Amino acid sequence: MDKSLVITPILNFPILKTGDDLTNIIVSTIKANNIQIEENGILCVASKTVSVAENRFVKLDNVKVSDSARQLHEKVPRKSPQVLQLILDQTGNDEASIRISGDWIGAKTHIGRVLTSGGVDKVDEKTAILLPENPDRSAEIIGKAMLQAFEVNVGVIITDSDGREDIAGATQLCIGLYGIRPIRKKDDTEETICDMLAAAAGLVMGQRGTNIPAVIIHGYEYDFDKNVRLQDAY
Repeated sequence: MDKSLVITPILNFPILKTGDDLTNIIVSTIKANNIQIEENGILCVASKTVSVAENRFVKLDNVKVSDSARQLHEKVPRKSPQVLQLILDQTGNDEASIRISGDWIGAKTHIGRVLTSGGVDKVDEKTAILLPENPDRSAEIIGKAMLQAFEVNVGVIITDSDGREDIAGATQLCIGLYGIRPIRKKDDTEETICDMLAAAAGLVMGQRGTNIPAVIIHGYEYDFDKNVRLQDAY
């Protein structure tokens, strides 16, 4: 990289509802912000924005709680048995994929990443929301829409806020991507560049309540490859 990164927020992003056309909203909001999209720019989009559009909501009353979830509830009582069941579901009900440290619980999810609460978030006392079912596919759909709208290739990173058991707060990491390789190799070193870019985007996107669920990054040089997937990093 021989120039500075420029991270541009996509402001005045509308509050999404289930079934909204996310790609159309992203494109129209970028145009409303008069943002010039360059070849090999990178669009970072918050996972929960994608999840809302894809209707990944779950009614907690409809969750059938297993004995395994009840046993987890004894270890992590701050999480309801229903939410713990959803966390288990994200692992394919593989109890070995659950990690607990004090009040912190994480899980290796179906996308292969270890995430706090398996990426499950409570919306309110009756509802939870899951990660996109296939974040790489979601990123691909967005990337292809960007190409059609702006006639340039744009890498897409789906980001998720994630905490750790060993330190307070949260950062952002990548749970799905399109067009940009997840690993940057140089000499004998490897860097998880998809997470580094997601974390950089988080400086502008912030956490809940900022209403900046998407940013554009320009200045990172890479070879666009429509065939890459997050699993290439595993």
